[in-house]
Amino acid sequence: ASFIGYNEAKRFSKEPEKFGTGVLEGVAAPECANNSATGGAMIPTMALGIPGSGTTAVILGALLVHGMRPGPLLFIQNTDVVYAVFIGMFFANLMFLGLGLGGAKVFSQILRVPNYVLSPIILVLCVVGTYALHNNMADVWIMLICGLVGYKMKEYGFAAAPIVLGLVLGELIEISLRRSLIVFDNNAFIFFTRPWALTFIILTVLGLCSPAIRTWVENRGQKNNKQSAAE
Repeated sequence: ASFIGYNEAKRFSKEPEKFGTGVLEGVAAPECANNSATGGAMIPTMALGIPGSGTTAVILGALLVHGMRPGPLLFIQNTDVVYAVFIGMFFANLMFLGLGLGGAKVFSQILRVPNYVLSPIILVLCVVGTYALHNNMADVWIMLICGLVGYKMKEYGFAAAPIVLGLVLGELIEISLRRSLIVFDNNAFIFFTRPWALTFIILTVLGLCSPAIRTWVENRGQKNNKQSAAE
């Protein structure tokens, strides 16, 4: 959500070249997207029993452990739990608002930490976290190689965010696609007959084509302006 929010804000900004220099829009967009994604991930978790994120998967597991099955019946059989979650999220957002307004100056001091201090700490945490996942040094080497590839991509002007999103969301998308195909007897055309699926396909295509369309419109406008000026 943060990557997509930042990218969309940069794409629709009148001054995209300022992004990456600390411009307010570049800071606010990913934070707003990250905060809004938390509540959005709870919708499929509570209503359908499908986790919308890693965090909601943990919540889903906790509900199952306590004998509650997320889905439509949860709103009938365990209404108190549902409303407790809603109220808790409401007050949590109010708390974050207070922390943001009151602690912004304090939290911003983290940016004053020099890179030569911050970088080794981040590297150690990455190595420890990667090794602790499967207790395998091969994972650490893969992480270091991916970090080197990401560094070179940034050096040559390639965006790393699409690759990160593909690695994180790719497995979830493949599992969901496989599950849908099994339900509908491997009929891929079913996605073009269902209104919601077709809507998301159209939105995805428009999102992929929008940069080219926007560039074409801008170039055409500049061409028309030059012709008008010449006349």
